[in-house]
Amino acid sequence: MAARLDRAARIDHLTSLANRKTFFEGAEAIVGSEAFKEGAVLFIDADHFKSVNETFGHAIGDAVLQEMGSVIRKRLGGAHRRRGVRCVPGRSRPRQDIGSSRAHQTEHAGVRRAVGIEDREITVSIGICVDGPGQTLNDILLRADQNLYVAKNRGRDCIVATTGFGPVFA
Repeated sequence: MAARLDRAARIDHLTSLANRKTFFEGAEAIVGSEAFKEGAVLFIDADHFKSVNETFGHAIGDAVLQEMGSVIRKRLGGAHRRRGVRCVPGRSRPRQDIGSSRAHQTEHAGVRRAVGIEDREITVSIGICVDGPGQTLNDILLRADQNLYVAKNRGRDCIVATTGFGPVFA
């Protein structure tokens, strides 16, 4: 019972991904460690998700979120976990991870098939911040969030990334 309650307090029941509280605990521990050299934060948002719920109902919307969570877990399957935060060892260049995040966008067709709505496009917008020297977790999160909104303003279904507070490169 204690293990189930602990999991319920740390993990989103729908997607099986870390919840906000768990993310912050893990990310602060990683960014604050001496072993941390570089990394990236990705904000991923399902485009026009409200219309999925309105058109197909909340059960299908929930299924889309579950499948998207599954795709994210599979894409990061080889990564080490620290309190729900994924850390990919041996990669000295977070930019390489950005390239692999592009592959994530091609998987939205699989999400549609899995939930039975093949006639509806399910896309995501992604904002990424590759950390820069001296940045705090809050700096990185703020920039990733800003990049997500740039992606949405560019028409959605795209990735916008920056290094630290530098120029957009994706």
